[in-house]
Amino acid sequence: MSVEFLKMVSELYSQRYLVKLQSLIANKIPCGFFCGFAFLENVPALAKQLKDMGINLTCICVMDETRKIEGGLDIPIITLEEFSNLEPKPAQMFHFDGVITPAFRNYFLRYGTNTWILSNANAMEMLYGFYIQHLSDLYTVHEMFSDEESKKVFRASIKGKLTYRIEDFRYAPEPQYFLEGFFPTGGDIAIDGGAYDGGTARDFAMQGAEVYSFEMDEKNYRNCLARAKKYKFTVENMGLSNQENEDFYIQGNTGSRKGGNSGLIAKFIDLDTYVIRKDLPRVDYIKLDIEGAELDMLHGAAKTIARWKPKMAVSAYHKPEDLFTLATYIKSVRPDYEFKFRHYRIDFTDYELNDAQRDIFRKFGLSFFVPSGCEMVLYCR
Repeated sequence: MSVEFLKMVSELYSQRYLVKLQSLIANKIPCGFFCGFAFLENVPALAKQLKDMGINLTCICVMDETRKIEGGLDIPIITLEEFSNLEPKPAQMFHFDGVITPAFRNYFLRYGTNTWILSNANAMEMLYGFYIQHLSDLYTVHEMFSDEESKKVFRASIKGKLTYRIEDFRYAPEPQYFLEGFFPTGGDIAIDGGAYDGGTARDFAMQGAEVYSFEMDEKNYRNCLARAKKYKFTVENMGLSNQENEDFYIQGNTGSRKGGNSGLIAKFIDLDTYVIRKDLPRVDYIKLDIEGAELDMLHGAAKTIARWKPKMAVSAYHKPEDLFTLATYIKSVRPDYEFKFRHYRIDFTDYELNDAQRDIFRKFGLSFFVPSGCEMVLYCR
């Protein structure tokens, strides 16, 4: 194995979540807990749990006075604004997992407080064991990348997943899906798997591509229709999978996914069948962000991939094994693919936040480009 990869493995042994948590407890490091935009009902029980674990919990930080927690806590409860005058400040601020809360990381860092996503230590240790078990698979994919930056991002992604610290990830500067040489251009036939609100399909259409976008969630599909009409792309109310059928899906706005037994049913189709049915002359590009169904979809697109070798941008973060199964499968279908790997901040500029949340971002000088453990993209060409 390369020196850099071995160094990453060595660092994980001493810096993974459980080991760092044990160090916090053993050294009685002062810690806080930031509630962010989360519901507060469970915070008293959570605070008790942290203290029972041995965490030296010195404060709980809430967004503002209207979100103060009532009763039962012997820990100071302060607002985000009051944190600036708090003395002494905690060295570590825990916060709930989520895509918005990491936006506050730089605010706390202004005052010398690091942030850390709260997770289940046993689950994190199991994930560590899983990745150690598949170390050779991870290294095989690591060596597939054609540039050093991809290797650095890939190693950082493994490390960040196992430390659960935002600072251990490595983020790309370009807009997501738009790595030079890997996005659709004029005249390309592009497949957009996971349309949500049609924003990505719009961006591809504005590049001059002929876009076929897929969204299984009925609500999201209807939200796409106006953009589809305006920017002249096709949007299908179905999901991409490994075969044509109907199945349940779980509605979750940006995170709607196949599976469960919610009572909501969607149509699914494999891309190979869709290409034949629509009589597409070729496929030049595929983008996938379908909440863990990426590998299934790739199985259902094997003939398309083998025949035309489309450029691809495949989300590689929904399942732990995505870091090695996706590239390995694609390589088995077309051994001549070139791979790159990037990780992106989530762009909340015109996405998901409500007006009150946007006002808070502005008040505290927060960036609308928020780091997270999501949005890792495997590029192929």
